[in-house]
Amino acid sequence: MPSNEEQRKQILVVEDEGLIAADIQRRLERLGYPMPSIASSGVEALRCARSTPFDLVLMDIRLKGDMDGIATAHALKAELDTPVVYITAHADQETIGRAKLTEPLGYILKPVTDGDLRSTVQIALYKADMERRLRTSEAWLSTTLRSVGEGIIATDTSGEIVCMNPVAEQLTGWSAADAFGLPLMDVLPLLEESLSQPARNPIFDLFAGECRSYTLASKTGSRKTVEVECSENCSETDLLGSIVVVRDITRRKEMEGRLIQSQRMEAVANLAGGLAHDFNNQLTVILGYAEELCSRLSGEEQDQAREILEAAKVSSSITAQLLTLSRRDVPRLEVININEVICEVQPVISHSLGKNRTLATELRSPLGFVRGDRNQIKQVLLNLALNARDAMPSGGVLRVESSTLEVDAESPGGRLNRSGPYVRLVVTDTGEGMDPATLSRIFEPHFTTKASGFGTGLGLSIVHSIVVQSGGSISVRSEVGKGTSFEILLPCVGTFHGPVDTGAEEPAGENQGPTILLVEDEDSVRRLMHKFLEREGYQLLEARSAQEAEGLAEVYDEPIDVLVTDVVMPGMSGPELAERLAPLRPDMKVLFVSGYRHDTPEFQGLLQRDLNLLPKPFPARELLRRIQMLLSSGELVTP
Repeated sequence: MPSNEEQRKQILVVEDEGLIAADIQRRLERLGYPMPSIASSGVEALRCARSTPFDLVLMDIRLKGDMDGIATAHALKAELDTPVVYITAHADQETIGRAKLTEPLGYILKPVTDGDLRSTVQIALYKADMERRLRTSEAWLSTTLRSVGEGIIATDTSGEIVCMNPVAEQLTGWSAADAFGLPLMDVLPLLEESLSQPARNPIFDLFAGECRSYTLASKTGSRKTVEVECSENCSETDLLGSIVVVRDITRRKEMEGRLIQSQRMEAVANLAGGLAHDFNNQLTVILGYAEELCSRLSGEEQDQAREILEAAKVSSSITAQLLTLSRRDVPRLEVININEVICEVQPVISHSLGKNRTLATELRSPLGFVRGDRNQIKQVLLNLALNARDAMPSGGVLRVESSTLEVDAESPGGRLNRSGPYVRLVVTDTGEGMDPATLSRIFEPHFTTKASGFGTGLGLSIVHSIVVQSGGSISVRSEVGKGTSFEILLPCVGTFHGPVDTGAEEPAGENQGPTILLVEDEDSVRRLMHKFLEREGYQLLEARSAQEAEGLAEVYDEPIDVLVTDVVMPGMSGPELAERLAPLRPDMKVLFVSGYRHDTPEFQGLLQRDLNLLPKPFPARELLRRIQMLLSSGELVTP
């Protein structure tokens, strides 16, 4: 008797002889299967199968009509993947050959007996169930392999590739179909990381669980640093081959290099700070006595004393650089429009480059504001320009670009910088470029004497220290013969957004719309309010804190019409900000927003008029209405 699960199976009998079909139906019922369905033609069988999912079809090979049993079985498999067992009185080789192409689960020769029917149906149902489970397992495995973020390559016992996932295809440049059957090292050409020589096959060279770094030269010509790990692929009794896992660690290596560079520079900075302190003590004595001698002596002796005095002054400038390198000098911090600084230092850079080198700038909007020392930022740009000049002895182009960039915590840049907006400076030359060995030591003092630094070899070291001291990061990319590119990210304390460009020209002299200083410490809320206001054509200054907003208000030369600020923020509150800006911006209107209760005593002072406080949450139209009411209370131009 079939099991309870088998008794629930739905079976379709396809037979054009009515008496034979009824006989098979009765036999199946006696064997414990529910009332099987009957179809007398291929067309009827397809119609039944489309309306009812059958677990098995018992198919007569010779059917009347346009479709015989084999054609019907082929259609059922292609369209519905329905398993088939043939019932036939014909066992000739040609018929069996045609039938095999449809991959049937069995044959029953007429006349049908209960014994043959029972065993064939049970085996067919079991095989069909196993095949379904296998397909499900293969689908899960395929999905898993596609989802894994590492390259996976499976080989057989002879070392030939049998399977690759999409990540492995991307790393090697080979498709799985093209790589099938090829030796592993033909598809995965590995080089020893330090020697750049062909590596041995990792299947034979690595111990189980061992990881090793290589350089992978892909089919497309690109090179990546990868980590390779191998393991045996075994069944319960046999060795099936090997599994090779390939990880792209280019980004990890780059971050490790930056960490090592940062630690090295930190050690140099500590040493430089101590040396500068001791040198300054001695230079104070030397300068003091040299000045005394200059005032007392005359003639040749006085000239010699002045030489000592000049040498001491030069030494003093060197210790000033050491203090910058050690990050122990006191920068004069202010809110800086980075584009203005580039424009201010541009003539000096152009002059320093000489006649056969060209300076090109691309200063993109929106403008980004940073907090830093204006003279130090100029020194960064000048030192990078002088370094580029020496890298282009026969001439070339130095390009300076500025833009703003939002760093996401999940992005590669988020691993090196805190999430948030940054001002991005890119300084690129078309010079000789550097090899990896030189590139790894580029910021070390005295390593490259071509860098500026008043002849001290501290130019790029000073650049690194100033950027880090300003809370930013600097990275460099270079390739021999293809130039060098420095990328600097500095934390953005605010941005300026002009009105949305509609493509129409503004009439001469016409105001482009009121300027709003938007202050909100919650990024998502600030972005939403920015969207509302920008859509209406307002010019926007943005800040994430009251301190940043105060700096923006001080550096921004044009009128600010409305301050829109959250009431409760870390550090300085919104009302405190408004109070501090009042003397600087007496005509500026103020709109407070708050998610706290606004009927408590501490908020009563803000409610001089209804439109001074906007409780959260609020719709866009209410925010815009309140601002329009504030603007209409004075003689201001609205968008």
